[in-house]
Amino acid sequence: MALPARLTAALGRHPDHLTEDDLQRAVDNQIPESVDLDWKKDFYQGTDAGKKELAKDVSAMANTAGGMVVIGVHDGNQDHAHDLDPVELVPGRGEEWIRSVLANWIQPVVPNVGVRVVKSAAKAGKIYWVLTVPPSTQAPHAVAALGNDYNFRVHVRHGTTTRTLAESEIAQRYRDRFQAASDDANRLRQVVDAGLGYLSDYVSRTVDGRSAPVTYYPGWVSLAVVPAVRGTYPLTTRADRDAAFNRFHDLACHAVTLNARPHHPQLVGRRQVRFEGLPTGQLHQDGSFYAAQTISLHNDQRDADGPQQMSQRAFELDLVTLVQAAAAWAAETGAAGDLMLSAALHRYDGSDKTVRLVVNESAFQHAPALPLPATPAQTTGDLAAIVTDKREAVVVACALASDLLADMGAHQPRSAAFLWWAKDQPGRLP
Repeated sequence: MALPARLTAALGRHPDHLTEDDLQRAVDNQIPESVDLDWKKDFYQGTDAGKKELAKDVSAMANTAGGMVVIGVHDGNQDHAHDLDPVELVPGRGEEWIRSVLANWIQPVVPNVGVRVVKSAAKAGKIYWVLTVPPSTQAPHAVAALGNDYNFRVHVRHGTTTRTLAESEIAQRYRDRFQAASDDANRLRQVVDAGLGYLSDYVSRTVDGRSAPVTYYPGWVSLAVVPAVRGTYPLTTRADRDAAFNRFHDLACHAVTLNARPHHPQLVGRRQVRFEGLPTGQLHQDGSFYAAQTISLHNDQRDADGPQQMSQRAFELDLVTLVQAAAAWAAETGAAGDLMLSAALHRYDGSDKTVRLVVNESAFQHAPALPLPATPAQTTGDLAAIVTDKREAVVVACALASDLLADMGAHQPRSAAFLWWAKDQPGRLP
């Protein structure tokens, strides 16, 4: 989960992995509360007032910069970690109760809130609650009691306290949300245009009298991805770019195929790492991604003069691989939130000939002969979900493939054929 880097630096460990010893060090060092950190002595009451307080604390974090609420650490009324005071686990008010309150009292729901129990070794039977709240791209999140649609309040963190936004401030937050969506769309177009221009240059380039790559690879599938919450990865120096390329090379090796693994050497790019070959692409420092992989267009052995054929299974596997690689890079840069994805098919040999999609090789099932679709497919996906559960990459790739394949006469993707691979590998990419 992407959280303010300051928290990891202050606590000495990522909030997802805190232990009681880490909390004791926070007390010893008197780590102060801040806009992204709230120490709380007592667990929330089961009353409406207690539920409202829980919703208020979480929504305020999400509306500001994200952060963490720790229950069981007393601030001593001095706004810093003063003493450990773990709480009893209250029957009926565990993780399920917390998530139910957040779902029912906050609109829209804050996505990807982490809820952890840290057991106390010093006081048997007692625990600490750690609530981690990522920055949200769906802010502002309002708090309202069940059945009361006319009493919304929007809260933000203000230093070590929480305050309620005025009507004019709420209006500005909504304008910011809609502007962010527009910015994401514009950024996606920039990434697509830059990547497509780079790919077009590569496939048509001749070096030392050798044939251009388009001679051997006329067909390509590309994927462009932009994260809603941008990351940051230093790509200023040669050493920075080398490190980024090598890290991505390792990440790409853990996708469903090795087809997203780039070839050495990496090339210089403005705030990006570029690579050519199979695949060709760009890694941007803000977590954005563009990569293109060849698609196999081959002649029909039974009809040499007929339309070329394209394997649906191979196309879908490559698309899943590119989705996994894109998510891995975005997470590596510290990006968060949703991913906006755009996939497209390209033909660079100047041919407008039709292509016949091979749906099932063994059963000789073929779709009608049609040109490659000219319109890209777009969808969104949750970055944390894709990185944590590889099956999510299949779901996202399925959404993209559905639109592209529909234009080629296929009724649906065949992704179920390789869900066998994903179902037994739920682990996150390294």
